[in-house]
Amino acid sequence: MFQRYPTKKKVLYSLIILSFIVMETPLILLANTTEPFVLGMPFFLFWNLLWWFVLTALFLIGYLINWGSKESSETVIDES
Repeated sequence: MFQRYPTKKKVLYSLIILSFIVMETPLILLANTTEPFVLGMPFFLFWNLLWWFVLTALFLIGYLINWGSKESSETVIDES
């Protein structure tokens, strides 16, 4: 059961789910004020942009390692 997905894919799935949870958690609404500025943006906007970039990077990594295919990227490289 645990060998269904290689370790890279398990880590990728876990990081994506964790990133969605952190980005959409209702606790961030407690910090939804205009006062703490980070890089010239309100904290709420910075928080959402930060996790958006993290998720974009994770999806790019998933694309590059053939995420979702039944074959791992190592077997695809070895065949060519």
